[in-house]
Amino acid sequence: MNNNSNQPGEFDAVLGGEQQNQNYGVVLGGIEGVKSRLNSEDDEVRIAALEDALKYGDAGVDLITEELYNSSDKIHDHAICLLRKAGIKGKQALLDYDPWLVFTTLEDWTAEKFNPNTGITNPSETAYIVNIEQLKLLLEDPQVSQIVALICHLSGYDCYYELSQDFYSYVDTLFEARQQLTNLKALFIGDCRDNNYKKSYIGVGDITLILEACPNLEVLHIRGCCNELECEKLQHNNLKTLIVETANISDVPIYRLCSLNLPALEYFELWMGRPSEHSSDNTIDSLKPILFSESFPNLSYLGLHSDYADAIADAIAQSTFMAESPILATLEVLDLSMGNLTDTGLNALIESQAIINLHTLNIAHNYVSEEFIQEIKESSLIDCLLIAHSQEKIYDGCSASRYSALYE
Repeated sequence: MNNNSNQPGEFDAVLGGEQQNQNYGVVLGGIEGVKSRLNSEDDEVRIAALEDALKYGDAGVDLITEELYNSSDKIHDHAICLLRKAGIKGKQALLDYDPWLVFTTLEDWTAEKFNPNTGITNPSETAYIVNIEQLKLLLEDPQVSQIVALICHLSGYDCYYELSQDFYSYVDTLFEARQQLTNLKALFIGDCRDNNYKKSYIGVGDITLILEACPNLEVLHIRGCCNELECEKLQHNNLKTLIVETANISDVPIYRLCSLNLPALEYFELWMGRPSEHSSDNTIDSLKPILFSESFPNLSYLGLHSDYADAIADAIAQSTFMAESPILATLEVLDLSMGNLTDTGLNALIESQAIINLHTLNIAHNYVSEEFIQEIKESSLIDCLLIAHSQEKIYDGCSASRYSALYE
């Protein structure tokens, strides 16, 4: 395909049906025809035009990108989906608009509580919310094989830092139903309460069977107390996004997560908070498989939220000259937000030039001084998008008083 060609091709002529605006019934071919159809007041005409725009290489990607900034929600969402398919230029357009749009998460589906009386009505666009009993009813629905996304809520709010009574019920049920859920791409399992602070104390356990039961899974999102989280070192070829939201996790589960063989993983987010009963050195050792690109060779987003933010920043900086393939050689987004990063940790990243290839560095909700942030902006020490709002102050120079945003 000639990326710069504006010549009409085999499919460029567009014949309008009776329901289409007559001004767009027949349009010129080529890129000019696409531009003309994008002026339509009919959303369906505009969506079809966006899809055709992909045939025109860079010029078409530019048209789709414009719709990110100027269109309704429906067109906007469709433009995002198309740009994800548009190679390097499409990825760059999404990074420039909103770095988080590049990656597949559960937000790509509309969350809806499963109603057994209504049944499964829109499986391709809906993430069905279920408790354990509703999941069993959902599995009896004739369309269960079309399910793409599930949100499984744990109960057990009276079990502080202990396994939820529902966790292994979900795991066993999902594993037994693996032949029915062959299209499952996204799964959330954890606390239903979405609170950015004071993360859940409802416990989760071994996720090995989930990964084994769902070979086509692209998104796995876990929220809960992860002191008992386990996972065997195995390979999963399709997982693109792994999110673990917790403020309670120890070295062993951190190491096991980071040692998984996930060749397709693009987005890894780990909320560590204040790891229990060990030092920052042990935490860094547990993270080494990802810092040295041993487990996730295609990682584009790394989010680490921790009370050891300075130590993590220093380890990332050191990996740039110690590792044969350092993580930041290919990383697009480094997210160290909601920790207790200080000037010391940020300076380590800058001095090592570890962030030279980054598109976005997120250090929001930390303890970096406003003076240092201003110095960075004025001297152009960082050549990437810097997100640095909501910094806290260190009082009386006492490092012991610092805590991460997870403990507010």
